[in-house]
Amino acid sequence: MSYPSPGQSGAPQPAAGSAYSPGGPYPQPNVLGEHPVPGQRRNRGVLIGIVIAVVFAIAGLVIFGIVAKSTGAGGFTWGLVFAFVPVIPVIALYLWLDRYEPEPTKYIVFALCWGAFIATLAAIFINTEVSHRLAETGVGGDRSAVFVAPPVEEFAKGSVILLLALVRRKEFDGIIDGLVYAGMVGVGFAFTENILYYGRVFNTLSEEAGSDAGLRGAFALFIIRGVISPFAHPLFTSFTAIGIGVAIRHRSTVVRYLAPVVGYLAAVLAHAAWNASASWAGGGGFILAYLCLMVPLFICLVVFALMMRSREGQMIASRLYDYVRFGWLVPQDVPLIATLRGRKALRQNARRYGAQAEVAAKAFQHNATELAYLRDKIVRQVIGPEALETEKALLDELRERRSTVPFPPMPAFAQAAPLYAGAPVPPGGPIGPGGAMPGPGGGPGGGPGGQGAYPRPQDAYPPAQPGYPAGQSGHGAGQPGYPPGPPGQQGPPGGYGPYPPPQ
Repeated sequence: MSYPSPGQSGAPQPAAGSAYSPGGPYPQPNVLGEHPVPGQRRNRGVLIGIVIAVVFAIAGLVIFGIVAKSTGAGGFTWGLVFAFVPVIPVIALYLWLDRYEPEPTKYIVFALCWGAFIATLAAIFINTEVSHRLAETGVGGDRSAVFVAPPVEEFAKGSVILLLALVRRKEFDGIIDGLVYAGMVGVGFAFTENILYYGRVFNTLSEEAGSDAGLRGAFALFIIRGVISPFAHPLFTSFTAIGIGVAIRHRSTVVRYLAPVVGYLAAVLAHAAWNASASWAGGGGFILAYLCLMVPLFICLVVFALMMRSREGQMIASRLYDYVRFGWLVPQDVPLIATLRGRKALRQNARRYGAQAEVAAKAFQHNATELAYLRDKIVRQVIGPEALETEKALLDELRERRSTVPFPPMPAFAQAAPLYAGAPVPPGGPIGPGGAMPGPGGGPGGGPGGQGAYPRPQDAYPPAQPGYPAGQSGHGAGQPGYPPGPPGQQGPPGGYGPYPPPQ
């Protein structure tokens, strides 16, 4: 085998026939960077999931072992039955609240398990140790129940919300997400704690007067804890969640640090007041505290949560209309994403065409909702410049998804969407130099002085019509691959299918 003879000493020369001109810069070899093997990130996620599952399993065995030892076999069994009854309804209510952008199931399960195993395990060790040091016996004693348990338990529960807000800082959108996680961790904590309380009552009364008396006592306590006040722990932790949600959405450094602290202190105060009424006020005082403290707090939280969800829909509509004004969306799409009625209408119509169409409709709504949340963060300037690339990717994905969704004809609430008459764009606006999308303060690209990540597809507001505005080639308004659908009133041209019958 022969090798080419070396040239003159010094800088290497390009080989004969090279595309590089003599005297030009010699091409340097590519520097190897980090190129993960396909599936490496997924394998790492699976490994992390296995580790977390093992930790939760060990913690669960330990805490259930402690509870079973304290309650006995019969008490643990009946405690488990009574404690499980309110779990499903309370979880369902919190999931119903989180309908615009539901949190991933794995994080919901993580918060539940944290409350049921990790938070309760930490609380039971600390509370028991402090009770011993205070020379209090029994369930824990009055002083530890009022002054020790509230700060310990609220810290143990609230820490997982803060952890999820930090780990999922790009997806954690604010107060509603915090309330959902507060509900999950509170339900999990109450579940394990209730097993302990019900089991102890059953075991004590069974030893004194038989199993029937124990069952009656456990049932009476179930009425108080499981029926009258099943939202106690989620309610207290909601204050911490609201503080974290406010911090996530605010630009001020002072607010970001103070809001979670204020929320945590409010949670501790409410929890301590509730425990004090049960420990020191007697039966009448407990009922008075329930009617004057718990019921008003619960009603206020429900009203607040519903208001936040309503504002969530308004925010989504407002941010999506930003894209309507710049020609990336059409007005008719917005109510099908930003209103619960419209979201249901789109999914019901897609379901008539089969499972694949329904999946496409859900993915379209999820993609558009993520885009609206991201745009809101860009406008409020609480996210870095890397968000522009994410925004462009979401827009491209949204346009691709739209051509696979069978839309219903527009009902009245969607036809009332604002229309944007085609008009020439004045120099300097609404598009910034170079075709960048303007952001708050007049700067292109979603921030003052920022750089746009993509050009606007056209230079005039699009008319209100199905399909994407002219200039967006490759994204036709038809619905290829779908059957004509069931008989019924056909919608206007542009891919909108028959509107579902009244339910």
